[in-house]
Amino acid sequence: MKEMIRHITLAGMLVVSQGAFPAKPLLSDETASLLVELVRASLEYDLYNARCRGNAASTKTEDSNRLLLFKYRLTVNQVINYYIGQDDRAEKAAIEQTFLQKLSSMGGCALAKKSGLPKQLDKNYRQLFEQVSNQP
Repeated sequence: MKEMIRHITLAGMLVVSQGAFPAKPLLSDETASLLVELVRASLEYDLYNARCRGNAASTKTEDSNRLLLFKYRLTVNQVINYYIGQDDRAEKAAIEQTFLQKLSSMGGCALAKKSGLPKQLDKNYRQLFEQVSNQP
C-alpha cells in the first residue's frame, strides 16, 4: 500500500512539475490590467521603432519581459495568454494590425512623428513601466 501511495505521489509531482496543469497567477484585476497595458505599450513602441525607424530590436518588450519575470514570474507571452487571449501569436498579430491601422490613419511615419506619436508612446511606456515597477 505504501509503495502504491509513493508511486501515485511521484506521478502527481511529475505531472505538476511538467506544467500539465499551468496555473493562472493570482493577481488583482487592477494589477492584471496594468500588466496588459504595459505589454501593449511595449509592443506598440517596438512596432513603431521597427516600422518607422528601421530598428527591429524589441528593446521595450524585452525590458518589460525582464520586469515581469522579476516581479511576477510571468513572461510577456504569458500575460497575453492569461489576460488578453489564448494565443499569444494571434494576439500580437492583432495588436500589430491595430497599431498599423492607427499609423496609416495618421498619414504614415512622417506625419505620426510630426504629431508627436513617438513622444506619446515613450511617455505612456515609461509611466506604465514605472507603475509596474512600484507595485508591491
